[in-house]
Amino acid sequence: MNGLLEKYHEYYRLVGCRAEYELEDGTIIELKYEQNGFAHLIGMHKLKDIHLIQLWQDSSVGNVRAKEVIRNIKNEKLTEREVMNSKFFPVIKDRYDRFSYDNLTTLNYTDAIVNFDANMIGSKIKSNYILFEETTKGEYNHMGIVYKPDVEEAYIETFFYESKDTYIKGQKVVKVKSLRIVDACGRIIVEDSF
Repeated sequence: MNGLLEKYHEYYRLVGCRAEYELEDGTIIELKYEQNGFAHLIGMHKLKDIHLIQLWQDSSVGNVRAKEVIRNIKNEKLTEREVMNSKFFPVIKDRYDRFSYDNLTTLNYTDAIVNFDANMIGSKIKSNYILFEETTKGEYNHMGIVYKPDVEEAYIETFFYESKDTYIKGQKVVKVKSLRIVDACGRIIVEDSF
């Protein structure tokens, strides 16, 4: 099995599950893992020299939806080899390498930015919250979460790695107290706390 398909299968284990992060200030961040989020979370939207991705990202060129990208991954028409051969792969390499079931489900994210202000750093991220962890090398893994008040639901917008604290500096940071992930039947599959 190719590595991209393996990463998809790891992520797919979470599709339909709900995660609940409780922060020290009492804030509860609840989100649902969606199948169509995979391609964006792993960074494939940045691989602009892959024809299928061009069709997905540029509506003036084509009308491909995320589910078509997923279908091509599942059918191994889009493989890790093609992803790694993209001239843009170095842009997503750290993100791609760190994307795993464990990095999405363990309480690695020890802190959360609440009410993330993208304007402070000129970012296009729409996330209201960014969960992050500092690695032993002083680098950072991030998971951005958007809250949609109209439907009272949140989703993972982005997953990325930064070698500096660019997204954290000057933001309101709160400690993560606990994490619980339940499957579609309500069974707890992960529970962790500080």
